[in-house]
Amino acid sequence: MYSIQQTLLNARQALRSHSDNPYHEALLLLQFASGKSKEFLLAHADETLQPSACELFQKSVSRRLTGEPIAYITQTKEFWSLPLEISPGVLIPRPETELIVETTLALAREKSNISILDLGTGSGCIALALAKELPEANIVACDHSRASVLLAQKNARKLNLDNVRIIQSDWFKQVTQPFFDIIVSNPPYISEQDSELEHSVRQFEPASALFAENNGLASLYHIIRQARQRLHGGGTLVLEHGYRQAQAVHRCLRECHYQHIETLQDIQQLDRVTRGSTPRHLNAR
Repeated sequence: MYSIQQTLLNARQALRSHSDNPYHEALLLLQFASGKSKEFLLAHADETLQPSACELFQKSVSRRLTGEPIAYITQTKEFWSLPLEISPGVLIPRPETELIVETTLALAREKSNISILDLGTGSGCIALALAKELPEANIVACDHSRASVLLAQKNARKLNLDNVRIIQSDWFKQVTQPFFDIIVSNPPYISEQDSELEHSVRQFEPASALFAENNGLASLYHIIRQARQRLHGGGTLVLEHGYRQAQAVHRCLRECHYQHIETLQDIQQLDRVTRGSTPRHLNAR
């Protein structure tokens, strides 16, 4: 039995070759295994933990050493300051996806009684962040994966967010509401041949949420073409995409007669989100 401090140091040493921030990861895993806060662990560094906590911690570190993402081990991930439950088979939310939330909130300030559709919601991260910030909004979120729908619904209940309806749908097919003011999506946009994709992502995260045909552009093109028929006049489509795909997304948006097309950069200053609006006379209220 080691002290909390020594336990963290040992784990940091083990994780050093697998992580850019091994101490931070060790601390997250120890919080999960012990059920103690970071503040408690640091304030009681000379104490020892219960044997059951130590055993769970060692198992968690071993899982991490195989490359398994922290979020799948701890079954949680923070997004937009919301603690979301995460499970294998559902895409792990990324910080750069918060740019969709920021972009949508800026658009929503211009409208009242706004309606929003989130396509491919996964854990529900985008829809739930918007539901928190826009309590008067009408939000529909969908995913083709039953596991994702159930997880997103569970997250909504835990967060007491009742202004979002989460359904199972293959993109627009089962969405019965005809028109929306804003449609958002973080669809699959990675090519199967992408050599830059981390091995752990390819190994552990769901392929259906990662990969798309046509060099990663198939889902983006499908959404762009279909969304134009589901947006109110002057409505906006907001899409996350790969940092090399902005030009192709712009071209498809122009071909489908979207207006006011703009690409925004993420925290790494990479092209990440593109938005475009329909003509104001289209599908007028």
